[in-house]
Amino acid sequence: MSNSSEGPHGPIYCEKFQLQVISTGIFAGSNPTHSTLPLLLLQLGLVSLLGGVLQFVFRPLGVPKHVLDILSGILLGPSGIARNKSIFETLFAPKGAMVLDVYEMVSTILFSFFIGLRTDVKIIKRAGGLALTMGILCSILPQIINAIVLRVLTKDMSDDSALSHALTSCAGLEGLINFHVVYTTLVDQKFLNTEVGRVALSSSMISGFCSWIMIMVRKLYDDSVRGRIAQSMLSPFFRAFMIVITVYVLRPIMFWMISRTPEGKTLKQSYVCSMTLFCFGLAFYSEITGMHHVFSSILLGLAVPDDSPLQSGLVHKLEGFVNGVLMPSFIINVGRKVDIYQLKGSSVGKVEVLVATSFLGKLASSLIASTFWNMALMDAFLIGLLVTCQGIFDIQFFTIAEKLEKNLTIECFTVMVIMALVIPTIVTPIVAYIYNPSTLYKTSAKRGIHATKYNLEFKILACIHQEDTVTTLINVLEASNPTRKSPITAYVLDLVELVGQSIPLFISHKLKRSPSSRSNRTQRIIKAFYQYELQNQEFVTVHCFTSVAPFETMHNDICLLALEKGTSLIILSQGMVTNSSVKEMNNHVMENAPCTVGILVDRKALGESNAAVSPWLCFHACLIFIGGSDDREALTYCSRMCEHANISLTVIHITELIQSQLDLDAMDRFRDTNVYNNRVFYNSVTVKEGTETVRALQTLNNVDCDLIVVGRRHDPESAVMSGLADWGEKTPDMGTIGDIVVSPDIDNKAAVMILQAHSLDHEIEVIPTTPPLTPNKNLKCITTVDPDKDLWQLPELHSDKRSPR
Repeated sequence: MSNSSEGPHGPIYCEKFQLQVISTGIFAGSNPTHSTLPLLLLQLGLVSLLGGVLQFVFRPLGVPKHVLDILSGILLGPSGIARNKSIFETLFAPKGAMVLDVYEMVSTILFSFFIGLRTDVKIIKRAGGLALTMGILCSILPQIINAIVLRVLTKDMSDDSALSHALTSCAGLEGLINFHVVYTTLVDQKFLNTEVGRVALSSSMISGFCSWIMIMVRKLYDDSVRGRIAQSMLSPFFRAFMIVITVYVLRPIMFWMISRTPEGKTLKQSYVCSMTLFCFGLAFYSEITGMHHVFSSILLGLAVPDDSPLQSGLVHKLEGFVNGVLMPSFIINVGRKVDIYQLKGSSVGKVEVLVATSFLGKLASSLIASTFWNMALMDAFLIGLLVTCQGIFDIQFFTIAEKLEKNLTIECFTVMVIMALVIPTIVTPIVAYIYNPSTLYKTSAKRGIHATKYNLEFKILACIHQEDTVTTLINVLEASNPTRKSPITAYVLDLVELVGQSIPLFISHKLKRSPSSRSNRTQRIIKAFYQYELQNQEFVTVHCFTSVAPFETMHNDICLLALEKGTSLIILSQGMVTNSSVKEMNNHVMENAPCTVGILVDRKALGESNAAVSPWLCFHACLIFIGGSDDREALTYCSRMCEHANISLTVIHITELIQSQLDLDAMDRFRDTNVYNNRVFYNSVTVKEGTETVRALQTLNNVDCDLIVVGRRHDPESAVMSGLADWGEKTPDMGTIGDIVVSPDIDNKAAVMILQAHSLDHEIEVIPTTPPLTPNKNLKCITTVDPDKDLWQLPELHSDKRSPR
């Protein structure tokens, strides 16, 4: 039996004290729901189960994850399963509710810490005029509009009435903007590092700063109005002392932790525990001094250095536990208070009016800001829709206002939570339908190696996500034959996965800036390409960039840079061990690239056998030519290579009885051009089925070469490709032939370049109807090979000393 009364922070429950944490079991006559631990596990299990079902059903429809999480709590509460009185008393007994409240506070502390951790304070300095204007307008204009509308709605009410206080609180809370929900929406829709995504995230973060300032000012005002004179006067000093401790005591400790963590190593568990204690310690200080723990948690998160192993390590080690184990308690508590069956009276309509005016105010702010900065109206409209969304962090403020400040009635709280779910559910599919960043990369003209004339600048975008592939990449650039007539401009893009912080970055580096003595990965890459440019000043120009973004959206930066710089070739360098995220990025680049794309698989032969950035590079290349637009592009690339005085080229032409006229013409031109080139070798093999193709490819085991070039796409219905679907590792980004060449079945440590030619939507391949070509007698050639006989040996390759360019 329990009695309850109202206290300053909510209901006070008076019960007979019984420490019953665990249950003795149903077979011993004990009711598990009367013990706190089984009850907590039951609550967490039910909300997780409901959340999983909702995710399975509605996520494919584009419903945001946080909406489904909150909805699972509502379905568990009095609006759903707990509508039955006995179920409600079982699930939400006073003892269980108190334990749940404690879990909720812990989850709120850590969740707020992650909000601060992901917030980039430097965004205010880096933000352009558009984001700054939009951010400030979106935080001020909705508040002004809501204040005017509030005056109209409450003109007939008493200033002391509960509804008047609730509407006043509602007007202020609905006008706030939190960047976290904008961030999660952009991540879900894969718009994070698009132009719209960057502006939306920057402006929402600036609005968030303004919102936090307004909340603190409002708290001081409320304290003074309610007669808490001492607290309102001392609160600024308490906050200032906490800021001093965080900045001048805790932050230096963080830098010490970072200095003790080697680059690429996992963050020590002791550091994670220390940061957690710091977070709880500041939260305790906030509570005893009359501040809310959300402020201290965000402050500590902001103090963590950006782009540091401490930041990424904390996210990696704690975020999954917080979101998966602790946050469900917050979701349950929200659902416990939301009761749609209690909605009645005019208060519901008044709250909806304030929600609507806030929505329109934020949308109007984006459109107004866009007119000052000449932004496309549709892009501004999309950003306006994004910043109107609300999420878990907003609902946390609703909960604080309802539970601690007593400013919200249950009816107002219920309507605000429901609208916080409805708006993102409607807005997110609209944004996904309207905005398609891939259309930005479409070109009306075909671009690639074939379209680049030999007397023009050859522009290459080289992308790096593994530092140990730099040597091979530089040597491939050198093998691309930079000359005075056709110099190479290399745009080097360092791909860094976004971990810890939420703001994607695109950085343009000054190449001639000397790296520090304690250089990081990006500085070492810049230094290597700087040295290469110094050794090839008349032939090579290098520009270095860094993209910090999730791998699943990194293709946006790659394709946009290639489009803006007018590159003919994108090279995606990678090692033999590549995770699924990188493969997915490669596929996205292949699908959207505005020019030819090559995946360079570094198997260490080229990097180890030749010194890096040598202007007298000497190595052997091998081209596998089967047919198709990709193979013709590879043939064009190798034609450029073999003009290099120190490169020997072997062409393995795998043919069938019928070939494309385009392939025949391309090979004829190549053979005629290199008829007197004693560094080019041609080998032709006729096959009837895919197994013979594999046997022909296995002759690479006998080829002493440094680079193998293949095309990515081939006709799967051709005899050459028949039955090859089961070979290799089945990696779509490399294609069937590239997959086989890279696989362990081919015992050759040469680097492999898999090329995909740029194609237009309307391009049609000529139907193959021409018999195979016969070898040109003037070109050094090995006799056509019968694959039923012993595997043939290729000639021993040689190279001449590099002649002047």
